[in-house]
Amino acid sequence: MDLPVVPVANGVFPRSEGGSIRGVFLDPVTATFMQRVGTGGSCLLLPYSVERGQMYPMGVIGRLDQVWLQGIFNPYVGVHATALLAEVSGMGRGKAGKFTFSDGLLIARDVETVEIGALWSGGYPVIDGAGWMAVEGHTEMKGPTDLPITICGYDLENGERLELRGNVGGVVPPERAHTLEHAIIRCLREYAICTPKNLSEAMVSETEELKESLEFGFALRKPEMFGMTASGRCGNPLTNLAHFYLAKEFIENLREGRTPGDSLESARLTALSRLASDLGINTRPGLRVMQGLKRGMMHDDTRLSPSSLKRVLRRFPSSPWG
Repeated sequence: MDLPVVPVANGVFPRSEGGSIRGVFLDPVTATFMQRVGTGGSCLLLPYSVERGQMYPMGVIGRLDQVWLQGIFNPYVGVHATALLAEVSGMGRGKAGKFTFSDGLLIARDVETVEIGALWSGGYPVIDGAGWMAVEGHTEMKGPTDLPITICGYDLENGERLELRGNVGGVVPPERAHTLEHAIIRCLREYAICTPKNLSEAMVSETEELKESLEFGFALRKPEMFGMTASGRCGNPLTNLAHFYLAKEFIENLREGRTPGDSLESARLTALSRLASDLGINTRPGLRVMQGLKRGMMHDDTRLSPSSLKRVLRRFPSSPWG
């Protein structure tokens, strides 16, 4: 089966088992493409990674139930414009064999249907992110064998709050559970599916970005940068204390009559000093990053084996709907 491809860069996909969503297509190239496919036409909605500049081969086969033009306010440029709107229904999961161009359209060739249940039965557990948006999560570190991870999000059709929960106790240590939480959210947002392979890649990306946030935060003396990654702000002892100390010292400095600029700079230095003291973080470059990551943020940058990643994903349901 060959299908025209619609790139999706924001992780928004219809639920593959027949769900539908409405979307606005501001990009003129994509809008023109959607018009050419037309109402009733089928396409393959594929995740496009802006970070990597490449298409992910597995997505959702969609049917364009409605396609129409409508006047809207474009928030990106601040003007009123005419945009293409479409209602798309999911018709199952699909994986492209290869890509070619035909008559100006990107075509996925040899598309094969993929059943999430069949992947699980075949020993390859995954979490389906189509039809919902993961927005945040939390990890409860109750003990070595009791480490529940909760991923929170909402249904893209009706806005209902959803949760995905799995207990990874006994599979990974506490600091790695926190890394997994963020990596799962990252996969679901970027690819609308979390597999052992892309989960491994996401864990590497997450810890590298956390290290960068520590390096830049220390070097530039800006503790508010700690914990900022593509998946959002990481809640952990170090980042929580950083924001608490920064806000507290800033307000006290203002009350003393100092200017906002002086108050902020002084608060930043005080916050960094208190963080290093409270959490026992060395101020030497290099060492402070690793101590900040492991001791302050409760993250671990050690890679998990493919078998361990499969064990982790088996602790979760295949979707928030079960």
